[in-house]
Amino acid sequence: MTTPVSVPVRPPRPTSVTVACWLQVATVAVLLGLAGMVAFEAVWFDGQIDEVARLVPDADPAEVRGERTGNVVGALFLGVPALLLAGWLAGTALPLLRGRNTARILVYVSGGAQLLLCLAQACSGALVIPFVLALGFEEGMDAEPAPFPDDVPWQESRFLEALYDRQQAHYDVIFPVGGIGVLTVFLLTATVVLLLSLPVANRYFRPRAEQWPVGPAPYAGWPPGPYPMVAPVAPYPMVAPVAPYPMGPTVPQPGAWVPAGCPVPPGYLICPDPAVHVARAPAPAEPPGTSRPETLGS
Repeated sequence: MTTPVSVPVRPPRPTSVTVACWLQVATVAVLLGLAGMVAFEAVWFDGQIDEVARLVPDADPAEVRGERTGNVVGALFLGVPALLLAGWLAGTALPLLRGRNTARILVYVSGGAQLLLCLAQACSGALVIPFVLALGFEEGMDAEPAPFPDDVPWQESRFLEALYDRQQAHYDVIFPVGGIGVLTVFLLTATVVLLLSLPVANRYFRPRAEQWPVGPAPYAGWPPGPYPMVAPVAPYPMVAPVAPYPMGPTVPQPGAWVPAGCPVPPGYLICPDPAVHVARAPAPAEPPGTSRPETLGS
C-alpha cells in the first residue's frame, strides 16, 4: 500500500504581486532612459571635443586623446550597470507573475546591490577624512602650503577651458535629471521589495501543501502523516455461521474402558474384562438360611 503524496496548491495571485511587477517594469523603463541619456551625452561630448579641437589649433594631442578616453570610460561606467540592471529586472518580471520564488530572490539581490552602492558612494567621502587628518597632524595644523616656484607659472590649457566653458549650461540640466532618475530607480526597487515581502505574497511564492487530518497509524511501520481523507468503504456482507469442526477422539485415561475402534497410544494396557468397569445395581439381600450355589473356580 502506497502513501498518497500531498501536492502544494498555489493560491490566486495577490494584488501586491501584480503591482510590484508593474513597478518593476517602470523601473526598467527608467533605467533604459538613463542608459540612453548616458549614450547621448557621450556622443554629444565627443562632438564637442572635435569642435573645440578645430577652434584651438595648438591644442595638445595628448589632452584631446585623454578627453576622448575619459568620455568613453565614463559612458561605459554609467551605462553598462544601468543596462545590466534593466535586463536583470526585465528578465524576472514575467516569472514574478507566475510565482517563481527564484525570481523574487533575484529581485532581492538587485535591491541589496543598489543599497550597497548608495552606501558606498555616501561613505566614500567619509573614509578620506582620517587620512586628511593624519596628514594634517604630521605636517602641523598651522603649516602653510609650499608656494609654487616663480619660474614655473601656472597656465591653464586653452583647450580644456574652451571645452568645459561651452557645456556649463548643458551640465546644469543633465546632472539634476540624472540624479532624479537614479533616486527614482532606488525608490521603485525598494517599493517592489517591500510588496514582495508581504505575507500574502509569501504564501503565493511558497505555497504549502493541504493539511489533512492526522489519524492513528495502523502499525508502527507506517510513516507519519498527514494522510488524505478517503471515501468510506461499504461494510462487508454478513455470512452464515460455519458449523464447528467435529472433535477428534480423545485419548482415554489409563485403566479406563476403551470402546472398540478407539485408538490408543503404544503401551496402553487394556482391561481384558470390560464388564468389570460397568456400574451394576447392588444385589438384593438373601434371606437367612438360603444356600448359594457354588460357582466354578470358587
